[in-house]
Amino acid sequence: MVGRYVPEAGDIVWLEFDPQAGHEQAGHRPALVLS
Repeated sequence: MVGRYVPEAGDIVWLEFDPQAGHEQAGHRPALVLS
């Protein structure tokens, strides 16, 4: 079994944003883990 990845503070991860309504940006975006 492969361990679950848990990001640490300072890591940059890619997130998938899928707006439900409005004018939010969709797609893959980098995000900085703060805590």
